[in-house]
Amino acid sequence: MAPALTLPTPPPELVGLSFRGSGGRVTGADVCGRWLVLDLPALYTRPPVDALLSTLNRLVLGPTSWEEGGEGVSDPPGLTKWLTSIIASPLKWIGNDEVKETVWETASTRLAERCGRTAMPSQTRTFRIPLPFSQKSISISLREPTLTADNLGLKTWASSYLLSKRLPLLDLPTFPPTARALELGSGTGLVGLAAAAIFKIPVLLTDLPDIVPNLQHNADTNSAPGTAVSVSVMDWREGIDEVVSEGEKYDLVLAADPLYSPEHPGLLVGMVGKWLKKGRHGRVVVEMPLRDGYSSERGEFRSRMEKAGLGVRSEGVEAGVDDWGAGGEVNCWWSVWGRDGDCEVCSQAVRASEDDVDLD
Repeated sequence: MAPALTLPTPPPELVGLSFRGSGGRVTGADVCGRWLVLDLPALYTRPPVDALLSTLNRLVLGPTSWEEGGEGVSDPPGLTKWLTSIIASPLKWIGNDEVKETVWETASTRLAERCGRTAMPSQTRTFRIPLPFSQKSISISLREPTLTADNLGLKTWASSYLLSKRLPLLDLPTFPPTARALELGSGTGLVGLAAAAIFKIPVLLTDLPDIVPNLQHNADTNSAPGTAVSVSVMDWREGIDEVVSEGEKYDLVLAADPLYSPEHPGLLVGMVGKWLKKGRHGRVVVEMPLRDGYSSERGEFRSRMEKAGLGVRSEGVEAGVDDWGAGGEVNCWWSVWGRDGDCEVCSQAVRASEDDVDLD
């Protein structure tokens, strides 16, 4: 059995200092993101294992803080080359094979953290949703597993964060005691979990089978007194023509970033038509990024909603930050829809935004 490995305690003057915009605490950097006296141990000096692992652990790259604008981390010069050299080294001066594996694995993780969102390992990200007219906020912690190309629902997207913050600001009808909400394509569950905490009504989170296990984990982790959240598999392609009784329908339907395929507008509106309660008080709240190449899908969504007898009650464009690819600012369109035909006309501010960004 390998001997227990004890890491050294960092010097007091280094503890608690943070990289800019890292959203986490990293020892060994000052407030400007520059490394202090701590240098990267050169492998030719055969550094002690505890010093090597201590340095690697100080290089943890935490989730980017969207609130701080995602400024990123200032790494020590030559960090990528140093990490690669550790992975390639046989580490002959380390006599314990299990300890070698720990060093290689840790160096590989630090390198993966710097290779873009798709290469990052599983992480937990905490979002704070401020409440209006109050100093309080809702804290929601979500697990985001390693992202794969065909499971984009394992990541929290900018539109979900923006919609979660907008929910308490929306002019929605007063929900009756029996009201319920449904989130379509919940992903990591941020919007639905925020809705349950803000509106104090039961919320059903839904997504595809591969997404639901992580979604259930996040629902369980964020359970709180006064909230009722459940999770279920829902494939938009199945049961479109299924007859649903009025008692099974929902007063509020939520969706964030729901369009990334030509078939999605029709499927999404089909689900809205199936699950939204009839009457003047039912609402659909949607937010989606204004991505290049998806203007036709957004236009089709709007057209199909109007043909289904739903009209915009309020809408707008807002900017957020995402960490997909190189990261950066993303514009998102939010909209609230109702069944009656007396829909409010978009404000001049929204129309001015549309002059710059095509919603159709």
